[in-house]
Amino acid sequence: MNRKFAVSSMLTALAAAAGITVWLIMRNAPCENPAAEIYLNGELLKNVSLSEECEFTIDCGSGHNTVTVRGGTISVTEADCPDKVCIRTGAISGGTVPIVCLPHRLEIRVVNGADSVDAEI
Repeated sequence: MNRKFAVSSMLTALAAAAGITVWLIMRNAPCENPAAEIYLNGELLKNVSLSEECEFTIDCGSGHNTVTVRGGTISVTEADCPDKVCIRTGAISGGTVPIVCLPHRLEIRVVNGADSVDAEI
């Protein structure tokens, strides 16, 4: 019985290590023509090309988030939410990890292609 448990534990640990490795590789995978989709309350607010440098503030009703696009990345650089998880996420440029501010219901995702990027920021 101990041998089965040891083998099962080893296989579980290997599967977890493989999953973590794939997630680390994919979380900031590069995109071709990266653009950011910015959602507020689950609705698409705007698209922003990551090839342009800009900074803007999003008023969420219950607070605000300052978003900075610089050097092909996007980040939340200032927010008045209590936990500041959106700021601590840091700059993203692709992959599967979005920037999320739950108190303000804000989500920023990096996607491939800049076909539908808003002309005005």
